[in-house]
Amino acid sequence: MSTRKENISIWVMRLVLILFAVCSIFPVIFAVFTSFKTNQEFYKNIWALPESFQFNNYVTAIIDGKIGEYAINSIIISGISLFLVLLIAILAAYALSRMNLPGASAFLVGLILIQILPTESLIIPEYMIVSKLGLLQTRYWAMILPYVGWMLPGTIVILANFFKTIPMELIEAARIDGASEFQTMRKVIAPLMKSSITTCLVFDFCFVWGELMWAQIATLVKEDGIPLTIGLLNFKGLYSTDWGATAAAICIITIPLYVLFLFTQKYFIEGLTAGSVKG
Repeated sequence: MSTRKENISIWVMRLVLILFAVCSIFPVIFAVFTSFKTNQEFYKNIWALPESFQFNNYVTAIIDGKIGEYAINSIIISGISLFLVLLIAILAAYALSRMNLPGASAFLVGLILIQILPTESLIIPEYMIVSKLGLLQTRYWAMILPYVGWMLPGTIVILANFFKTIPMELIEAARIDGASEFQTMRKVIAPLMKSSITTCLVFDFCFVWGELMWAQIATLVKEDGIPLTIGLLNFKGLYSTDWGATAAAICIITIPLYVLFLFTQKYFIEGLTAGSVKG
């Protein structure tokens, strides 16, 4: 009897997961098909497959809508932000978890509390700081530095939990051999960090790539360095009735996230479970 109940529970869970998967994937598939349609095809039947694939919708989005330029800006902003976050977070997480610093546990708890704060509560003080530093007129730094600050607490916590799973004997052996803390981290621990770094990379990239609210505030007084999310808003305003080109612009923004996860899902899942069991 219990086995039958377990089988029913498993199938119910599978159906729920399938439902969530369909709800997540369907909008992307709909956008992809729409991106190859003309306006006439779209208004004729929005659920039908494209009668002929209109690749010029992507040309319109990239060139006329400047989505290509916005994509380059987003790549630069994401690349610099992720590099700074991972560099600082790796060093900080190692020091907080493996160097017996006084108050390290309390500091990590503080980082978790910072993560609980809604981003909206930080917008006004963040804007005042960036404005006083004169960064609003810069091309990228008005977005990069706040992004780094917002991503650091969560990234440090994830990496610190990973460092705690590494046997202390391994670190002590390196120290006995005369390795410095930096050498220990670089030569002993770094080769083991592929899964945890990938987890942080996916989370942080998705945040930076799709962030809208701060990007809109940071680009109010300038026309250069605009990322994809703001570019899509501008594009929709210019081409509000060109649904094929608008869907093409949406695909340019969303598909890189799916491609990133497709190639990193193995390490991403390993990273999520790395700190679940100690020892």
